[in-house]
Amino acid sequence: MTKRPELPQALARWADSPGGSAFCEAARRRIANGGRLDRKMPLTMTPRQRADLVDLFGSNSVSASAVHLDRANTALLNGAHAMPLRQLLIAVSGPLLTNRGQARYRRIVKKANIHHARTTLAARIRPVPELAQELKLLTGLPDPASWLPPQDSRAQTRTWATYAMALTAAAVWFQGRARAWKFGERELSVRALGGSKRWTEPTKAAFSSVVGLPFSDAVYTADTGIRMLGPASWKLQSLVADASAARPFIDLPGRTAATEGTLDIQADGVLLIENQETFQALSRTSVPEQWLCIWMEGYASDALALFLSYLPDLPLTAWGDLDPPGIDIIVNLSAKSGRTITPVAMSEQLYQEGYMLEEGADALDDWRQQAEKQARTAPEAFRLLARAIARNNGYRCEQEGLHEQVLPHLHSWLNQYIDTPST
Repeated sequence: MTKRPELPQALARWADSPGGSAFCEAARRRIANGGRLDRKMPLTMTPRQRADLVDLFGSNSVSASAVHLDRANTALLNGAHAMPLRQLLIAVSGPLLTNRGQARYRRIVKKANIHHARTTLAARIRPVPELAQELKLLTGLPDPASWLPPQDSRAQTRTWATYAMALTAAAVWFQGRARAWKFGERELSVRALGGSKRWTEPTKAAFSSVVGLPFSDAVYTADTGIRMLGPASWKLQSLVADASAARPFIDLPGRTAATEGTLDIQADGVLLIENQETFQALSRTSVPEQWLCIWMEGYASDALALFLSYLPDLPLTAWGDLDPPGIDIIVNLSAKSGRTITPVAMSEQLYQEGYMLEEGADALDDWRQQAEKQARTAPEAFRLLARAIARNNGYRCEQEGLHEQVLPHLHSWLNQYIDTPST
């Protein structure tokens, strides 16, 4: 690859000036569209921009609305820097390519990347006899023009990233099994995928298909504690935990409590809380006498989603921050658990009464855009709040600032949902 020429400091300052920046951008665009650097190039300029161009190329090269590129090239060659115009443009922003050339370059880069990814994956699975058929399918793929994995792979996915991660993890897993070693979920992710949190649900499914075992059988999976308070108990051979007697809360292993022993829920419903201080504040109210209160801890764990999916047909409600992430957290948990979750204390009126976070203009604009999208796409119960956030330029309201307005009334607000169980 041709080395990018070094730009003298004076020319670098000129390239950053209003005129220099506008000129370089216009000239590169001209070349991309198939134009040449030996003709007149129309260019709309402010007086300041024209002055910048005259400083470098001279008044003979720059008219009121155009730059004579052949004259500009001669002036630059004969000046103190003795540099052709094309070299200047390359030094400022890299190689010059036409649109057709750019498309060809992208194809070449893509093929090289696909070839590298395939050969890297083949090297990883080649030492594993159990993956010999997968290796044959991988090396039998046609010329690398597509990221699609082999059609007959046991991974059963058409996404290259999922396929590659599944086979990489399977290779390490089979090698561990040959040593009579069973990996933990995150242990295998660190060893095979480059980090402890790289698993996704599609990758787990593809990996399980390749190794021929359910994910929870193939690796040790760590349970996640669920913090709760209210009328519920869990028994194995005997009583293990009584959430109604615990103050200020108790932690249960989510997956185990959902799938083993006896989970006795005497509550009228379930209230999910986003933030820890608000969750603990419930112990100062009468809510836990009738409602099982659970801390979501932000975006919910898979264990909490599983736990909710195993609960009896009770009303599920949630109180979160009155902002786009607060809406997303509840919608995400509803989708993961397969249960309808109704927002409580997240009305437009409470939002207007709340205390707004102080944030910069860029952050507010991002939140406003997210709220506008949620006003169109979120479940109906969240749309009025999303519209209010969007109208208020994206300002966010955290639930902790609403304790005084909500906690004294929360129990009575929840009671209206008792006769409307979740589905």
